[in-house]
Amino acid sequence: MSKYSIKDLEKITGVKAHTIRIWERRYGVIHPERTETNIRLYSDNDLRKLLNISMLNSTGIKISQLAKLSSLDLEAKILEISRSDKNIGFHIEKLTLATINFNEELFESVLTKSILESGMEATITSVLFPFFERVGVLWQVGSINPAQEHFISNLIRQKLFASINSLSGKALVNAPKVILYLKEGELHEAGVLFYNYILRKNGFHSLYLGQDLPFKDLITAVQTYQPNYIISSFISPMKLDDLNSYLLNLDKAFSDIKVLVTGLQLKQKSVIIPKRFKLITSPEKLKELLHLL
Repeated sequence: MSKYSIKDLEKITGVKAHTIRIWERRYGVIHPERTETNIRLYSDNDLRKLLNISMLNSTGIKISQLAKLSSLDLEAKILEISRSDKNIGFHIEKLTLATINFNEELFESVLTKSILESGMEATITSVLFPFFERVGVLWQVGSINPAQEHFISNLIRQKLFASINSLSGKALVNAPKVILYLKEGELHEAGVLFYNYILRKNGFHSLYLGQDLPFKDLITAVQTYQPNYIISSFISPMKLDDLNSYLLNLDKAFSDIKVLVTGLQLKQKSVIIPKRFKLITSPEKLKELLHLL
């Protein structure tokens, strides 16, 4: 059982700490433990219930009504509303619940519904990308474990690989060529798979070299494929000096190729990103950098 501070709950659910305190005090929706110094600590069950309540509250149901419902009644209400609800935030909340509860059926229903309503590219941009940012917060505060992260990552990878494969052979004849890869020790590939799908969808020639790629093999692939762009992601923790050294080597080795980079590690204050590199912060930013908007 994980324990969360009220600030953790605020980050995960999007409900302000002040509001959580009011709901707790006035309506008794959750019942935290308190430390000897009177600091609130919330459980996994408190987190699940607050997620359910915040989701339903966002659809217009008053908190005074929701406070009277049991956890089972709240879940039933969510399933009832989800059959017709098109709110993007609602999709993200349900995916969060699917992750926490290892609920593959809920994940499939949410993603399938979004794809049917908006298409795969819009689902990636508006649902999956912000959801993965939410997963990062969940990981940071310790509310999901490696098994849960692997569970949801593998489900998303399966969807993305299937969607990417469906676009094989549809690149435009004179379109730019892009290599996507992850360096040695880097295994978090969801981001580059998102970008690979967007590239294929927009007619680019793309070559995904996968995870954990040695630098010498990247050099060989670039010499053979001769891409216009290289895209990589840096998420797994690494020493600052090693990261800066890697980015410098990448710059020197491919000085005549446009390099686009992304990932949490690049947000460190002392990271030195070469000036000519472009930073991808979202699928929309990728499209802007590739002049697709």
